[in-house]
Amino acid sequence: MPLRNPRSILGPFLFASVLFCAGVSAQPCDPEPTLFNHQGGGSTVCPCFIPGEEAGAVFVVPSEDVPIQILHIGIGWGSLFGGNPQQIEQAIHVYGAGLPNPGGRLHTLPGPQLTDGFINDFNVEALGWTVATQPVTVTLEFLNQSSGNFSASSLVHDGNGCTPGRNVVKTLNPDTWNDACALGVTGDWVFYLIYRKTDCPTTGIGDTGFALSAPAFLLPPSPNPFRSRTQVTFLLDEPGFAEVSVYDVAGRHLATLAEGAFPEGETRVAWDGAGADGARVPAGVYFVRLAAGGAVSTRKVFVES
Repeated sequence: MPLRNPRSILGPFLFASVLFCAGVSAQPCDPEPTLFNHQGGGSTVCPCFIPGEEAGAVFVVPSEDVPIQILHIGIGWGSLFGGNPQQIEQAIHVYGAGLPNPGGRLHTLPGPQLTDGFINDFNVEALGWTVATQPVTVTLEFLNQSSGNFSASSLVHDGNGCTPGRNVVKTLNPDTWNDACALGVTGDWVFYLIYRKTDCPTTGIGDTGFALSAPAFLLPPSPNPFRSRTQVTFLLDEPGFAEVSVYDVAGRHLATLAEGAFPEGETRVAWDGAGADGARVPAGVYFVRLAAGGAVSTRKVFVES
């Protein structure tokens, strides 16, 4: 795994999930503690891997929640320039331990297809994956080589400092598990894990723990481009302050869409294309910015005439 010059993806964009679940409900199960893997947006791509290598995150599941059933796994995937075709990699693996050696594989999903510029969500609920130990390590095994190809798609990390013991890389030469920080990775891999305690009654999404790898996610505005109105959706791992604002390409603040205390889970706000003065902005490119939980992420939005 040559770690030569990981490249920063242009702009402070967070790779938001294609599919997210709502926050935790207090009934019939108590809310699960939120798990973190990284503290910022997925802004740095690492074209560092060869086929057969693995990289991923270690999630420390609270002992009182074990055993768990894994419902969703999210993997941040991107490229320096964006727009690459969807790509099939070798497999997603789950292990029942952490570093220095996660041990044998407990579960495998072969052939995951990943989309450039997203935290790709994989729904594994129907597979009945359970883990009776903690921590839990989730990895992506590579089928395609990205090492040395700076236009290739690969895993992304937040570029915000690497947390020891939380990020893994399995190299082939030598064949060993490594702490990604010790290999020179400068951030935390963008992964998330959604799980359910196996001893909880199953009544829907409210029974799930929400194990995020960032304190907040900003999803792409929809529709985009838009003429009259677009919806902006963001998710918080826990209740707290959030601010959603709109800026032009010169970095000038145009409007505040939301500011204040918001609940855990999903919040939706709308933008009608108007600035703070109520006048509609000219057609063009703008940026929606979320600041919450110490994370800042931005999404590009196109206003049509």
